[in-house]
Amino acid sequence: MRRKRAAGEPQWFFRRLVAIGVIGFAAWRLMMLESAPDTRVNETIAWGWILLMATVVLGYLGFASAQDIVAIFATRSGTPYAALDDPTDPPERPSEPPRNFAG
Repeated sequence: MRRKRAAGEPQWFFRRLVAIGVIGFAAWRLMMLESAPDTRVNETIAWGWILLMATVVLGYLGFASAQDIVAIFATRSGTPYAALDDPTDPPERPSEPPRNFAG
């Protein structure tokens, strides 16, 4: 069941799409290096791809945490993206003016 997104809550779809794309490409390149000759250059390239994947994952999580911290400070609330509660008391009706009965 999907929950309705509260106002101001960040969308994760595009971030997740980019992160998964970069990690998938890096993993594919690492698989291509598996059958390559064992040289110092290929070892350096493999370490570069592994560092790229680690940077993307840590950046994805780190920037999300930083965005949440900024929202907490901005709203001064521990749950900055929580939906506002509905008021429990109905709004008061304006009082009717007294009727003047002439007798």
